[in-house]
Amino acid sequence: MDIGISIRNMGSQSSREVVAGAALAVETLGFESIWITDHIAIPPDDAEGSGGRYLDTLTTLAWLAGLTTQIKLGSGVLILPYRAALPTARQVATVQELSGNRLVLGVGIGWMEAEFRALGVDRHARGRISDETLAYLNA
Repeated sequence: MDIGISIRNMGSQSSREVVAGAALAVETLGFESIWITDHIAIPPDDAEGSGGRYLDTLTTLAWLAGLTTQIKLGSGVLILPYRAALPTARQVATVQELSGNRLVLGVGIGWMEAEFRALGVDRHARGRISDETLAYLNA
């Protein structure tokens, strides 16, 4: 069985030192993958203990790719409608290339109305927007 570990990339425990230490420990212990969650503009009153602090998913995964050597790196899940399709596909391809094909891309369409509002994205268009991004990712 393959087991992955989610590293907290939010709140006070998302410091550079804590994230690096956790990632290196997870890799050293032989787990299959490290997972990073995704939010961009979660309202502070809905921040689930994050204090409004969330490290960017793709940037964190890129950093972890340079820090680690073998462990797979996962997004759990990257919320596609929150981002422009073509730049997102390019960023994902870059992380995949620079990590040595270790990226495991979990994607979703999102659910939090307040976050869609904060980003100026029509929540009702999330399926269409996600399909557009998936088309670029599969190109």
